[in-house]
Amino acid sequence: MIIHRDIIQGSPEWFAKRKGKATASHATAIATASKGLDTYVLEIVSEFFSSGEKEGFENEHTKRGKELEAQARSIYELMKDVEVEQVGFIEHNEYIGCSPDGLVSEVGGVEIKCYDDKCYLYLITEGEKAISSDYMWQIQMNLLITGREWWDFVAYNPNFSKPIFIHRIYPNEEKFKALKIGFIVAEEKIKQLINKYNLVNLWTIKT
Repeated sequence: MIIHRDIIQGSPEWFAKRKGKATASHATAIATASKGLDTYVLEIVSEFFSSGEKEGFENEHTKRGKELEAQARSIYELMKDVEVEQVGFIEHNEYIGCSPDGLVSEVGGVEIKCYDDKCYLYLITEGEKAISSDYMWQIQMNLLITGREWWDFVAYNPNFSKPIFIHRIYPNEEKFKALKIGFIVAEEKIKQLINKYNLVNLWTIKT
């Protein structure tokens, strides 16, 4: 595992470091190793070979999202009496990685989501069962890659009297098994598609 602490998420350096890698934001596709993984691998490899530079997209909504995430992080730090370390990217190997929202001490991590009013109300009234399965898989992949003992799921909406929801998640061995198999499948699919592209490219150059 390699932690890139000097890279800012969303920067050109961050996009470059993620190129060619399956990341935790697509953990569900990786774990299920279904057709969704084929589509995701196509995206990964196309970005890997493309000469175009992928740039971060920002508008009023994304800018507000970043501001809200920073607020949520500060409130979380105060409530838990901890300091959240922001890191750029964590490499599991050449083909797998993750970009966590933060690492907590030496044993934990945090994933922050800024919900709209409807989704936040549903979450705080229904509890952990209302957390998206995609988020749960993402956190399990973060736990597996980092080897951390726990990960806090944090939802934030400043429009409510109770603006923050925190739920601690621990490693799930069954999910780990599925992810480990998914890592192998994803890596093999990425390698195969890269080889196919190289062969086609070589044939095109020769002809």
